[in-house]
Amino acid sequence: MVAEIYYATRHSGGVSVKGRTLLARTWPHPCANDPALVNLYHMLRRWCTPERPYSLVRLSAGGNSIEKRTNREGYFEIDLPLETVHSDELKIELPESRMSASATWPIECPARNHDLVILSDVDDTVLVTHAGKILRMIATTLLGNALTRQLFPGVTTLYRHLRRGPEPDDGHLNPIAYVTSSPYNLHGLVSHVFEINGLPLGPFFMTDWGLDEDKWLKRSHRDHKLGAIRQVLSWYPDKPAILFGDTSQHDVPIYVEAALAYPDRIAVILIHRVSSGKRLGLLLDEASKLEGHPTAIHFFDSHAEAAEILSAAGWISKLQRDEVINDSIPSV
Repeated sequence: MVAEIYYATRHSGGVSVKGRTLLARTWPHPCANDPALVNLYHMLRRWCTPERPYSLVRLSAGGNSIEKRTNREGYFEIDLPLETVHSDELKIELPESRMSASATWPIECPARNHDLVILSDVDDTVLVTHAGKILRMIATTLLGNALTRQLFPGVTTLYRHLRRGPEPDDGHLNPIAYVTSSPYNLHGLVSHVFEINGLPLGPFFMTDWGLDEDKWLKRSHRDHKLGAIRQVLSWYPDKPAILFGDTSQHDVPIYVEAALAYPDRIAVILIHRVSSGKRLGLLLDEASKLEGHPTAIHFFDSHAEAAEILSAAGWISKLQRDEVINDSIPSV
C-alpha cells in the first residue's frame, strides 16, 4: 500500500496536502508510437483504482506529525500548521500497514514575494482535449498517452512568464494552480504531461468520480471550480488572481460568478475561444454581466493573443510577450 500524493503545497498558513491510499502499482514509460490498444489498456488500469479505505495516514515536515484516517475511497486531506513545518520534504507514514515503508515527498513552494495568483483550467485551455465534442474527447483521452497529448502553442512560455512576472530577475515567483473536471485517477498522466512539456507545476484540483448519491459520476463543474477558486484565494490572501478558461464547457458563467463574489480579488478572466455560433453568443452575453465591474474579461483565439492582453495590462513584459508570440508560431 502507498499514499499517492496529489499536492503538498506551502502557503501562508502552512502546508496543505491531498492524497489517496492505494495498492502499490508500477507504470511503464510511455512511447510516442505506442499502439492505441496499449494506451487504452493502461488507461483502463488507471480507471480501475485499487483504493485502500479507512487507512491511517501520518504526515510530518520536520515537526509534530498529524494523523488522519482516509475516507471510504482512500482520500485524505491534511493541513500542517506553519509552526510544524521545518523541512522542504513531507514524511509520509502508514502506521497500520506492515508492508509499507515510510516515504518522502517534496513540498511545493510555488510562491515567493508574489504579486498575483494564477488559476487555470486544463482541458482546451492548456491541453487540446475537444471537450465540446464527446467522441473526439474520449478518443483523445483513452487512446493516447503522456507523449501524444498536445498542448496549445505558446501556453508553456506564457505560464512560465506569468509565474516569474514582468521583472524575472527580482526573484518573484507567482503561485499557479490548475483545475480540471477530470478524475484523480488521471493525476499521474496529467502531471506527467505537464512535466515533460515544461509547464510550471502547481496543485491540481481534480474530481472524484463515482456512483454514490453525492457524486453520480462526479461533482458539478460549478461546485468543483468555485471550490478550487475559493481554496486558492484563501491560500494566498490579498493578492489579485488571473483565471484562465475556455468556451467548451461552463468556465464563463462560473468565472463570472466568482468575479461577482470576489470583486477585489479576481483581476482578469481570460477565456480561450474554442467554440463558435450560438454557444459563443450565449457566453458573450454571460460575460457582459461584468461590464463596469473591476474584473476584466477577455476572449482570445491563441495564447499569443492572450500574451498581448496581459502585456498591455502589465502582467508580463513586452519582451516576454514577444517570446510567447514566437513560440506560438507553428513549426514547419
